[in-house]
Amino acid sequence: MMNKKGFTLVELLAVIVIIAIIALITTPIVLNVIQNSKINAFKDTAHGLVVAAGTYQAEKQALNQDTTLLINYKTSSQAEKDVLKTKGVLPDAGEFRIDENGKVTLALWSDDAHACVVKAASAKEIIVNENITSASDCNIANMNK
Repeated sequence: MMNKKGFTLVELLAVIVIIAIIALITTPIVLNVIQNSKINAFKDTAHGLVVAAGTYQAEKQALNQDTTLLINYKTSSQAEKDVLKTKGVLPDAGEFRIDENGKVTLALWSDDAHACVVKAASAKEIIVNENITSASDCNIANMNK
């Protein structure tokens, strides 16, 4: 008697269908986790800029120089953008402002995260403004929309 070992076509198709269903369920979840990671990394970059602003202002105060600063990440030169010494990737667009009292206001855009993070001068935390969906709208004037 001949002993045939292996899987039938129906069994193989059933396994392929199960794998496809699992892939359809998990793909959006994985993509969402990746997007959230990009946004959180960008929020960390913005936080690093806020910390760097404190250092910048302390240095300027020690030299009795003007401590205010406004950086437009779309139009400023690279030298102006590098004034705040920080690690990480700089924003692709948006604005960053330090007033004479050390209060930071920002609206920064990341092309990679496709998000605008904002912080009002009176706010303690940096948040994502989900109403802003393009780099051209990510600026301090529009941050409360």
